[in-house]
Amino acid sequence: MTYRIKRIIAGLLAGCAVCSGSVFNVNAQTLFSKQADENYKLIQEILDLYVSTSLYETDKETLINQMLYNFIAKNPDLVPELANSALKANDPYSAYHMSSSGFLSSSTKSYGIVIRDSNDFEDDDPRKAVEGLYITDVLNNSNAKFAGMLPGDRIVSLDGINVEGLTLQGLKYLLAFFPLADKNPEDSKVFKEFSEYAADTSSEKYSEYTKLFWDPKKEVTFGLERVLEDGTKTVVEINVPKGYSDNKGIYLYTDKQNSVATIELVSFESENIYEKFLQAFEEAKESGCKKLIIDLRDNPGGYLDAAKKLGSLFTNGVKPMFYVRSRDSEEPIAHMSEGNYIGDAFDEYVVLINSNTASAAELFAHIIREGTGAAIIGETSYGKALGQVAYNVSNGDMFTITTFEILDGNKFAYNGIGIVPDIEVPLVPEKYEFPTGLSFFNHENYVTIQNGITNDATLALEQRFGILGILRDSAIDGLCDESTQAAILAYKYAGMSDYAPNSCIDDEMVTNMTLIINTYKDKYIYSDSQMEVAKLYLKNHSRGKRLAKECRNALAAYEKAQAEREAQNRAILEQEQKEYESSIQNASNAG
Repeated sequence: MTYRIKRIIAGLLAGCAVCSGSVFNVNAQTLFSKQADENYKLIQEILDLYVSTSLYETDKETLINQMLYNFIAKNPDLVPELANSALKANDPYSAYHMSSSGFLSSSTKSYGIVIRDSNDFEDDDPRKAVEGLYITDVLNNSNAKFAGMLPGDRIVSLDGINVEGLTLQGLKYLLAFFPLADKNPEDSKVFKEFSEYAADTSSEKYSEYTKLFWDPKKEVTFGLERVLEDGTKTVVEINVPKGYSDNKGIYLYTDKQNSVATIELVSFESENIYEKFLQAFEEAKESGCKKLIIDLRDNPGGYLDAAKKLGSLFTNGVKPMFYVRSRDSEEPIAHMSEGNYIGDAFDEYVVLINSNTASAAELFAHIIREGTGAAIIGETSYGKALGQVAYNVSNGDMFTITTFEILDGNKFAYNGIGIVPDIEVPLVPEKYEFPTGLSFFNHENYVTIQNGITNDATLALEQRFGILGILRDSAIDGLCDESTQAAILAYKYAGMSDYAPNSCIDDEMVTNMTLIINTYKDKYIYSDSQMEVAKLYLKNHSRGKRLAKECRNALAAYEKAQAEREAQNRAILEQEQKEYESSIQNASNAG
């Protein structure tokens, strides 16, 4: 799969039963609102009565302030909740943020590596010849960079467990709960180096790794196959725990066969987003691609300045990129391009957006369309065109207040409306093609699965791991080896919420897997129809538009069929209820 599917109707291993709680939630919400109204009226009644009858004359405002002060004095832990109640009274985007929340942080806790499957590389990439999972990027200020991991390293093991047969998803499951047991800090050579550098704040290395966090008890030993300068290969072991590192922010994909590059922007909150974008842009040009897709789907936005700076790359400065309206100015203030135009570097552009594209991301989409004539493809964006300013408070916490509204380059206010795509394309649900001819896996034959033995039961288990996206096709061979055992560990953690798993199969696992696999027989997945339309549109506009129409029709047909199925199920339930009530009544009459 060359592009990650962003949404799945039934998430992988998300469980095999969905409880319908909508009625309960609605009723609970209604009851909550009624109780809140009654409590509010009660407090107002008490305050009014006190002001009008108390011996100690006061006014209502003074009384409320004193009440608030006394409440805070007795309940200091509720200050953030009270502040949020005030800030959100008229504005859903204003909020109080505790210092521990990581608000406005451009770092994330991870190992600090970007991993890709060899299947996703271009055919002329030498890594394509050796199947596996490769480190393609080592993030700045990360544990991985400090420890010496390098782009190009192929991951072969984790804590001595061979993972060459796992998919990227399977590897992520393992990394989510590794190590299986805490390590002895005294055995960590890297932690000793970390401790020495952290103590010397004047060192150059300290300035590069100021965010570094290292827990030697949680180190995971990565076995990495590395190609040396002379072309020979060696396996190195590097111990790394999770730590804080810069967000990647941007990903580049190239499709040289169709001469299309894709730059995916995850958010506008990553440090040096401008420099990262320019680097990806240059790499896309150097790849020989002539057309560019800028993917802003699921991008929640971030800093307005980042959107302005990036937008300036695609506008010639003749007309405003956007306007900003605030209470301090009578007329919206125009924001012009800052220059450095590079919009003519590619023959054509497409911008992808969806309903989760918000804030600075949807503004950027609008600027590119106006500046380059790019077609916006996908779904109407979220519609957040309000900007917040963050303020520090004395205890180290922060709060945000909405202080301005963004208008597009035509002075159109799109807050609450969103950016409407030129070509509407939904993600289309497609029936999962459940494989036929699966070997049997049940409570009788699973006991024959033993390490080093090849048999049908092992093949059946591995086939199911393949369906679930944990095991690579090449590892589905019927031999119970290290890859099979690694897949069992990953499955137990992700599918059974077993946070201390072992590689043994038991009756519970057989039952759980059977239930989950059965859901795949009626499973629908969302194909990345938006990307498909974008690429086809860049090749042929009219064919791309036709495919977009087919996608809309397919979604409408699916939704109609779903509605009919739901109506049929309701009718069956209603009929069963009537028959049940009738049988009760008949039994009562007979008595």
